[in-house]
Amino acid sequence: MSYSYRKNRIKKIIKFWDMKKKHDLMASFKINSTDFNKLKMSIKLYIASATGINYSDDDKYFLQCLEKARKNLINITPNGAVVPKKEFQIEYNLFLRQWCKIVKKMIIKKPLLLSRFRTTPNIRIKFGKEIDANKKRELNTSLPHSDAWVEGPWGMNCFVPIVGDLKKNNLLYYSPNKFREVFLKASKTYKEMQWVLKYYKPMHNLVPQPGNIYISDYALVHKTFRKTNSKTRISIDTTIFIGDHLPHKDRLNEYKDKIPNYGVDEFRSSSKYENDEVIDKKSTFSHYTKTILKTVRI
Repeated sequence: MSYSYRKNRIKKIIKFWDMKKKHDLMASFKINSTDFNKLKMSIKLYIASATGINYSDDDKYFLQCLEKARKNLINITPNGAVVPKKEFQIEYNLFLRQWCKIVKKMIIKKPLLLSRFRTTPNIRIKFGKEIDANKKRELNTSLPHSDAWVEGPWGMNCFVPIVGDLKKNNLLYYSPNKFREVFLKASKTYKEMQWVLKYYKPMHNLVPQPGNIYISDYALVHKTFRKTNSKTRISIDTTIFIGDHLPHKDRLNEYKDKIPNYGVDEFRSSSKYENDEVIDKKSTFSHYTKTILKTVRI
């Protein structure tokens, strides 16, 4: 059983990265307000460019504009991820630069604990009502799921609420009553793994808050959770690895063993233009940016 090993990994990051325990399999890190405001600004600039709305420092007004633009999905995947295109790849790199700075600060006391850093973090727009094209998808994140099912059993989820209706539109986590390794086996769909919910219980008392990074082991199941009359939420979701483990082979090219210096040493360039259709992933286990992004050395 790997459960004790998974708990010990969380204990290590709590100790060495100055995090707070949220569960045996989850820890959180508070981003300082200056860094968080810069991160939020970079994300809003990126989203404004991708959706054709005006940028605003006023979060309420910005979200209202975003909700009115919800039919403009040419740069948004069915699951709500904002796809980087040539016309706004500068804004995308501004976001990457700020995100990397924050993670570097988080791990500064023990950087070698981080064995693999994902270079394709998702900026996710979760509207109050599900995008129609996502409702019947086999990998719809509104279904309870573990990223282990499509990425191997050893990674950790990294979730950052940014802004929006986080009281009614957030992540809901599930804790195992008694963990079994089979809960994390590979699967091409989330639907065929829903049987594991018989062995989990929802963690309704845990409500992720903006300005915090939540790191959880893949053994915690989670889902997008909307209450009645919820409104739009913006967040980051990504993954990291701690320990000598590898993601699924179709995801290897998304990771580096060190955090890059985007905007300083390298730049992420997109091969697609704004009006190019969002192409489906190459495989169930790959990422929507797999064929469109390349790194340019500066």
